[in-house]
Amino acid sequence: MAEGRIQKALSGFYYVDTGAEVLTCRARGKFRKEGLSPLVGDRVTVRELGNGEGFVESILPRKNAFERPAVANIDQLVVIGSAAIPKTDPFLIDRIAAIAALKGCEVVVLLNKCDLDPAEELYRIYTAAGFPTLRISAETGEGLEKLIPLIAGKLSAFTGNSGVGKSSILNALDPAFQLKTGEISTALGRGRHTTRHVELFRLSCGAEIMDSPGFSSFETEELNLELKHRLPETFREFAPYLGECQFLDCSHTKEKGCAVREALEAGKLQPSRYQSYLRLFEELKPLGSEMCIRDRRKPLRSHRACFSLRKTVCCGNIYQSTEMNGRIRKCRLTHTLKRENLHCWKSRSRCCCTSGTPL
Repeated sequence: MAEGRIQKALSGFYYVDTGAEVLTCRARGKFRKEGLSPLVGDRVTVRELGNGEGFVESILPRKNAFERPAVANIDQLVVIGSAAIPKTDPFLIDRIAAIAALKGCEVVVLLNKCDLDPAEELYRIYTAAGFPTLRISAETGEGLEKLIPLIAGKLSAFTGNSGVGKSSILNALDPAFQLKTGEISTALGRGRHTTRHVELFRLSCGAEIMDSPGFSSFETEELNLELKHRLPETFREFAPYLGECQFLDCSHTKEKGCAVREALEAGKLQPSRYQSYLRLFEELKPLGSEMCIRDRRKPLRSHRACFSLRKTVCCGNIYQSTEMNGRIRKCRLTHTLKRENLHCWKSRSRCCCTSGTPL
């Protein structure tokens, strides 16, 4: 057995650097059964088969792990944005920053293409929020000398929307990489997904950087119950005001005597950051709020989607069907759920029970 770190994951193969060589490995089937997936940055044990091949036998304990980008054990996330095409929505940065804060990972905001647009608004928002924020240009090299001290001696992951210039920045930091880059789609105003896998690179300054595929939409796979309960903590500028509200369970959305809202009205918080908080709050609200539809007379978002997962909550009891095409289903209170009722329930015209109580 040998230990190493995954440098690249591509098409089911994991390239593990053991220090002596880079092995091309496959993962054991047990990971699939356990719902685990090795990530770039994972420390793993491998069984060598010879000829530079092997199997990943186990994943060593992680410091942190992310689903997008699919990386593990990083020291900081470098979120790359731009005010030029493709323009970055501040909510994208705020969402990534909230997830990173939940996982105890630092965030650096990097505003690329400053030769085309100086991104004054984004720079003002994130410097005021307390994030290390730099304006650079991969094309002209402007600001790169300030980036090197922030990444030297650390394992960083570059992330951001497609076409924002993640691979271009790596090429500018070390031209030997010669990573493939693409043009911006003039029709869609966004990148063309040139980078298609996560890979770790070592720079001459001692920095280690993971380049990852970009994305063009907001994903929700990492929005979970823990983030729901700790959401105010993930907005660092809220910290001085938490615990100062009139109500202990204040959600900081519309309550009277809310210290966060008072700070916002006083100009101490950035409005766009607060709007991102409200948007995340609404996205997280349905999680863990399963209740009897018959009592609430209002189906929740989690209920509307549950039949695709073969799960539902009927009269407060969690029910899971074992029949993939089950025509008749019953909950613990023996209410029969027929196909026609399921259809009506998904369209929010009836209660989940066969009594068919109109909503």
